[in-house]
Order: sequence, then C-alpha cells, then structure tokens
Amino acid sequence: MGLPFKAIAVDMDGTFLNEKHDFDHEKFREILTELHQRQVKFIISSGRPYVRLRKDFADFYSELSFVTSNGARLIENDQEVALQQLARKDAIGVIDFVNQRYADATTLVFHTKQSYINRDAPKNVKEFLEYFAGCSCIEVSDWSVLPENGILEVTFHVPDSSIAKEIEAAYNQEFGQKISAFASAKNAVDVNAYGVNKGEGLKLLLEKMDLTGDYLMAFGDGGNDVEMLQFAKYSYAMKNGSQEAKDAAKYLAPANTEDGVFKVIKNYLSNN
Repeated sequence: MGLPFKAIAVDMDGTFLNEKHDFDHEKFREILTELHQRQVKFIISSGRPYVRLRKDFADFYSELSFVTSNGARLIENDQEVALQQLARKDAIGVIDFVNQRYADATTLVFHTKQSYINRDAPKNVKEFLEYFAGCSCIEVSDWSVLPENGILEVTFHVPDSSIAKEIEAAYNQEFGQKISAFASAKNAVDVNAYGVNKGEGLKLLLEKMDLTGDYLMAFGDGGNDVEMLQFAKYSYAMKNGSQEAKDAAKYLAPANTEDGVFKVIKNYLSNN
C-alpha cells in the first residue's frame, strides 16, 4: 500500500518549528530522504519571506518548494515561479488605515529584495521583527519611500491579532476589495493583496507539479493557514493551534513542541 499523498505542505511558526524557532535537522534529513525516495514533494508554506526561509533551511532549500509571504511568492529550485504583489498604494493605504486606528501597531513591509520597518518602532519589537524579515530592515518615517513594485506583504505587530478580520472588512468596505488580512500569530496580522492566501498559492504550485489538493497533506496552526487546510485532503491542525485552524482541518496533530509534524509523517511512512 502506497502513501495516499504526493506532497506535504507545512506552516512554520507554531507548526513545524519548536518553541525555540528551530527544528530537529537530523530528523528532518531522515524523513526528507525517505519522502524523496517515495517521490513526495515537501513544501514550506509560510507568511515568512523567502530570504528568511532560505536561512531557516540553509542545508535543505535546494530540495524544497516554497509558498512564501502567505502565497504571494512561489519558489521552486531556488527560482521564483510566481509573484502576486500588493499594490504600493494599497500597502501605504492599509498602513495609514491601521496606524490611525491602532496606535500600538508596528509595521513591517516585505519586499522581494528587502524589508522596511517604521523608524520609531520599539527596539525589542524591531529586533523581533527583523528576525522574521531575515535581514536588517530599512528604517522609514515616511512610507511614501516604498518602491512601486515588489511589495509582497505588510505585517503589523499588534497587542491582539484578533483584529485581523476587522481590518480586512473595514478596509475593503471603504476602498473596495483590495486586501486579505490574516491573524498569523498571537501578535501578528499579515496583509496581502486581495485573494492571496496559502491555499491559492499551493493550488498554483501543485498545478505546476500536475497535482491537486487531493494529493496534499498540510499542517497549520493559525488564521493564515485556514485556506491551505481547507484545500488539502489530508489536513492537520496542531494541538496548540487556534480554533479557527482546528475548524478548517480534518485531523489533529500533536503540538509543535512535541514534534507533531514529524510524528504524523513518520506514522504514515511506517504504516505504508
């Protein structure tokens, strides 16, 4: 009996990564080798930009596929295969919109080549967000300096990410359907172009592999994983995940702190 899936997609924070923002590299090498022998693709599906993910998987990136910035940028064999940008005017518009309503928000903008952060961000928040950017950010006090092209995502560091759908609904009601917003972590709201999400990104990437969601296993824990979990036939929410993710998934995996992703995959490999 063979494996029922031909591709695996994993979220990063709260899913694949442990509480130290790392993973067991030796265990992953062992699993990845067996998956390759069985011709199963491994896809990293994250709100993180590719520059960060390339560092996270320094020893593996050439063997993986990537759905980055919540589906805005797809990478295969270290090459960009698809790009869905957030219009500059919408990026600036949503930044102004959020800053006017949520004074505590810190703004991070992911671009294909660099990232930008507001100059007055608290030092500890700035250091935390620069980790996710994967590079030193350009500090700005006027968002009009953003380039015309190449903007992928705006991330807001906020006290409570439950405002994500509130931001999306309010902004789109005022300006038309321009953005999609996700509660990607406890204190993070990600904003992409309207219709961009991990599910759509995976659909496009799998089409290039002659596959569909019927052959996909996916793991996630947050609001930006919902569409991916709904798209995959074999979808797992992490035990530590949000209720939104659990409602979207068909199955439950052990927590990220218990190597939940590895345990589920190894169980399939052992039984098939």
